[in-house]
Amino acid sequence: MNNNLIFQLKVIRFKISEALKLYEKTGEKDNFLKECIEELCSFILNEKNYMDFILNSENNLIKNLIRDIRDRAAEALEILEKIEARNILNEENTAFKYGDDLALAVKREIEDYKILKSSKVLLIGSGAMPITAYTIFKETAAHITCVDIDSEALNLSKKVTDKLGIQGVYFEGDIEAVEIENFSHIIIASLVQKKCELVDYVSQKINNDAKIILRYGNEIKEAFNFPLCIKEINDFTKTVIRDKSFIYDTLLLERI
Repeated sequence: MNNNLIFQLKVIRFKISEALKLYEKTGEKDNFLKECIEELCSFILNEKNYMDFILNSENNLIKNLIRDIRDRAAEALEILEKIEARNILNEENTAFKYGDDLALAVKREIEDYKILKSSKVLLIGSGAMPITAYTIFKETAAHITCVDIDSEALNLSKKVTDKLGIQGVYFEGDIEAVEIENFSHIIIASLVQKKCELVDYVSQKINNDAKIILRYGNEIKEAFNFPLCIKEINDFTKTVIRDKSFIYDTLLLERI
């Protein structure tokens, strides 16, 4: 058992939990949440931490700590995205390293998955700050539709998009209202939980040339992403893209 790894995980869990309590109490102190998320990202991307995790990956305490951190981090990120959106709407200063890192990862995805101006992209789980959509539109001018079940997040993202004067990014709260067969690329966000169920639903409607891109995090990356059991997915060619410098991994699905 790696006591140092367990200690670090407990500290991270404690910090995020306390930051969430502070935000709930004050409603205005977001800096602690932001620092916690950035610290968590640095922890996940640290090579030594990754190796320590691999050597202790069957330890139930470590597994439970990873899941606890993930659930708290997801809650914290949801809050932070809404704060960032409101800051933009109120023309207040905003800076979040996680957002910058995500934009860099998206630029890599644009190349890897050949997203072009002629592409039509469906982003499932876009959140209050759809950085993926904004980055794709900025880099390619592709048509993008964002779907999210959180009505508050969806409303904020619409307002931010209007505020920034971004054209070509559209929003929908119900995936069943989306004509999935019209899209060339379907991206499923890392914090979407029921990925395999979504793949089953989407796969019945996509055209044969469409690409499904699943963001996920297994092993130590599960501390900030929902995991994926790749073996559960059938009827597609599967290409895993892992980059140690990215906070999540991706799985590309294409029709056989």
